[in-house]
Amino acid sequence: SEGTAATVRRSMALDVVNAMRDDGVLISTTGANEDSLKVRPPLVCQAEHVDLFLAAMERALVKVAG
Repeated sequence: SEGTAATVRRSMALDVVNAMRDDGVLISTTGANEDSLKVRPPLVCQAEHVDLFLAAMERALVKVAG
């Protein structure tokens, strides 16, 4: 059902948020179901910061995917 799917998406989003936090990158959830990710605070960054963020996101997604 949609309620179950929304719960799973919200749980996965929170798992990614926590994994990113453990890696030193702050993001949070947003949206009506808290199942979307947002970078916080909004950043002005350089290319190397983007590389660090993407590497942390990849590690978080691999961790959450199991």
